[in-house]
Amino acid sequence: LEAPKAADGVQRAGLGAFLYLEVLDASFSFDGVIGAFALSNSLFIIALGLGIGAMFVRSMTVYLVDKGTLSEYRFLEHGAFWAIIALALIMLTSVIPGMHIPETVTGLIGATLIGLSLWSSIRHNHAEAAAARLA
Repeated sequence: LEAPKAADGVQRAGLGAFLYLEVLDASFSFDGVIGAFALSNSLFIIALGLGIGAMFVRSMTVYLVDKGTLSEYRFLEHGAFWAIIALALIMLTSVIPGMHIPETVTGLIGATLIGLSLWSSIRHNHAEAAAARLA
């Protein structure tokens, strides 16, 4: 009787992990669509970029979940969200006649925000380690 219960638990955990990865992948894919339209108006380039991005993001998501990176670098997810917000604001300003923000500036803003969040996470981890050594 115990074996079927354990198997049900494993199946439920596997289904939960699969659904979690699918939600993460969908959120990253949505981000890719926004990014593709921000960088190009060519449908072929958008489709190519989304295809390559989907493969990369899928493997990166699995890797980050396996390694526990998002829990180790606690501000990294926040930096990604701020980069998406900055990208959305840049896209909104592009609707204003006469306003054009170069693609390099768009990319640098996103990379800077994610880099700052990574740096903040590393600083936070060092501060926690120092506090643990003192305790």
